[in-house]
Amino acid sequence: MNPRVARCLTALYPRAWRQRYQCEFETFLEAHPSNVKTIVNVAAWAIYERILSLGDIPMDARQNSFTLMTFAGLAAFAAGVNFYWTVDDTPLARAMHDHGALFASWTLVQVGALALVTAGILSSPLFFNMARKAFADRRRDVILRLAIPLCAAAALLAWLVSVPVLIHSHWVPTPWDVAGDWTAPADWPSLSTRWILGSVSFTAMIAGLLATAISIRQAVLRTELSEPQRSSFSIPSLLLVGSVAAMTIGVLSWGWFVQQYAPTDFHIRNGGLLSSTNFASWAATSIVLVAAAMMAIKSFRSALSVRTQ
Repeated sequence: MNPRVARCLTALYPRAWRQRYQCEFETFLEAHPSNVKTIVNVAAWAIYERILSLGDIPMDARQNSFTLMTFAGLAAFAAGVNFYWTVDDTPLARAMHDHGALFASWTLVQVGALALVTAGILSSPLFFNMARKAFADRRRDVILRLAIPLCAAAALLAWLVSVPVLIHSHWVPTPWDVAGDWTAPADWPSLSTRWILGSVSFTAMIAGLLATAISIRQAVLRTELSEPQRSSFSIPSLLLVGSVAAMTIGVLSWGWFVQQYAPTDFHIRNGGLLSSTNFASWAATSIVLVAAAMMAIKSFRSALSVRTQ
């Protein structure tokens, strides 16, 4: 692996982790090939290490609540997108019309997703307050970090829109439409092309989420959040807890019911992330949602402690 790539991947890990392992980990990465599987694996473990280090964030209650709120929201959003694309346009979607329990679980996830959006809207004044202060104080370091999420989203959207135009196909390079136990339409690109472009999209999505989480955290560390009232943190974080809990319960119950009613469709490859089975993709969604729920609860607890600051 190229030393520069190894350094970029190592930079994804928490500072405390890098202080202990950076040199030997970069040497380890340089001795391995630079392929998509390695990059995705390293990025996934970076997310895991950052989740473990959340309790060590050196912030006050307001900063800690907003940071954890952001992390939980991003994780729940990513899990929700994966769950939707795993089920959409597959036999599992049709099975929900035949079994009320499956449909009810899916509806609970939808309600949780709507509450998640509402929590994001309620917490947006905190983001705009940070931006206002950064412009007022001419803090370029904060402004640039707050711009990273928008830039990452714009870059990903541009990629997804431009690829079909460039390859003259109706196929959009999402990681859920690469391959599986189905026959690809005639106008889709070759399997190898779909694997390459789908993997690039997946890497871009993970990189965008990580860049957003890291940049927001660094912006919060550089911003004084003493002006907003306690309710500005407690209300959206409480709604976030409820929304992620609803999504988690809905996804877990959906998996249990689909195992009872459509086990064959649950264990084939017709909608899973990067050609995985639907079960594996569902399991990944469940794990991420549980992690998001834990972060949301921590965010609410930090919000409640704001009054003692």
